[in-house]
Amino acid sequence: MGTLNLPQKDATGDNLEERQVNDKTGKAPKARRVRSAEGTLAYWKGKLFRNSYIDRKGRKIEIPEFYVRMRYEGVTKRVKLHSADKEEAAEQALRLSGQLRLNGWSAVLANQARLPSSLTIEDFCEAYEKAAASMERSPRPVTINLYCRCLRLIARFAGVKEIRQLTRETIERGRDAYRAEARKSKRQESAIQNTVSKVLRNAKACFSREARNILARDGVKVENPFEGIRLTQDIQPVFSLPAHVTQTIWDELPLLRDGDPDAIDPNAKPAKRGKKSALVKARSAASRIDFRQRHPASYAAIVLALGVGLRANEIDKCRWSWFKFNAKKECVVEIRAESDFTPKGGGARAIKIQNSVYDALVETRADMVSPYVLGGEENPADSIINGENYRCADALEAANVWLRARGVEADKKRGNALHRLRKQFGSEVATEFGLFAAQKLLGHSSPTVTAKYYAAQTELPTLTHVRIMG
Repeated sequence: MGTLNLPQKDATGDNLEERQVNDKTGKAPKARRVRSAEGTLAYWKGKLFRNSYIDRKGRKIEIPEFYVRMRYEGVTKRVKLHSADKEEAAEQALRLSGQLRLNGWSAVLANQARLPSSLTIEDFCEAYEKAAASMERSPRPVTINLYCRCLRLIARFAGVKEIRQLTRETIERGRDAYRAEARKSKRQESAIQNTVSKVLRNAKACFSREARNILARDGVKVENPFEGIRLTQDIQPVFSLPAHVTQTIWDELPLLRDGDPDAIDPNAKPAKRGKKSALVKARSAASRIDFRQRHPASYAAIVLALGVGLRANEIDKCRWSWFKFNAKKECVVEIRAESDFTPKGGGARAIKIQNSVYDALVETRADMVSPYVLGGEENPADSIINGENYRCADALEAANVWLRARGVEADKKRGNALHRLRKQFGSEVATEFGLFAAQKLLGHSSPTVTAKYYAAQTELPTLTHVRIMG
């Protein structure tokens, strides 16, 4: 009896059980048994692993992207998944396993071509600077420089040179290395913690969602390696300056403008060494600057900080054209964008000041050509592109030294006395006019920042509600 030749079913993606009959044996191979769990994310999540290699210094470097081993037709291969995120990598593995069963190894290995080498930290910083120009609210050049500088710092302490090496583990290693280095300088723990948090927060800004979307359109696909890293700060309570300190500043300020004949001669022989208080050390530092000479620019800087509440960069770029008088002959300062200056937050703000503040500034004006209150030549039009360096760094430094010698931030090694005066301005406004007014005049986007860092009561309220009887 003849053999009945039935039509053979084709092996298709929807018919995995059917296989092409072997021409030699006349038998179909056994269908591969698929484990039910292989169709779940949980299964592939448990199969993920990371590869590592030993660098030239003998350190073990872990590759951030995940790998998974897959088996098909008796062959096991290691498959690279193009993601450092475990959930996303598991989804890729699940998808590839389905393609492997349908179309074989060719479908999986097609995407296994070697990826181009990872961007270096420097290359990424350059790419971020270009991407920042396309953002809806582009950061100021000085802010972009700050973000990239912090990213370089944490990468240096982490010992990585490529973006792909920057993972949560390496970032935490860099954070710990920075702490250890800072403790060698005997810095306060709260100061170290605050600095670490600022560095991490600024570096993280390079990987914002908007930045990564712009970079992806330019062919640079990166994930946020700072995701999940805790940023904690030790926020110290804000206190206003003691009344006698502010009174001393106002009383002695004319001596800074006109020259103090009783100031220490910088060339005089220093006093004998010994244990000194913070204030004595501050006064010793002040002796390095000859305050017997006139310092009108430093005088103006202090008036703008304490009387108007300006930031250091705003003081440095403050122009005479910002001062205007309204119909009531009240002086209003409008902090606005210039060719070499962009206000923090991008928006202008107006501050109504006492006319005596304006008169005091006018008295310091010796350069009638300069557009700046502190004097000096006008910045080139493209200086804002190259960064916002201080024009009058010496005048600002002299103002800080002079203030520290009078008890402002004298107990802090890295205290910024001029900025402390800005906080005092905020405290004065908050006490008299409320937190909302202080927020607006200081130029903060949120009253939370004003309340945490800038606003303190200059005078405690006198309570009269208690009635003790008998």
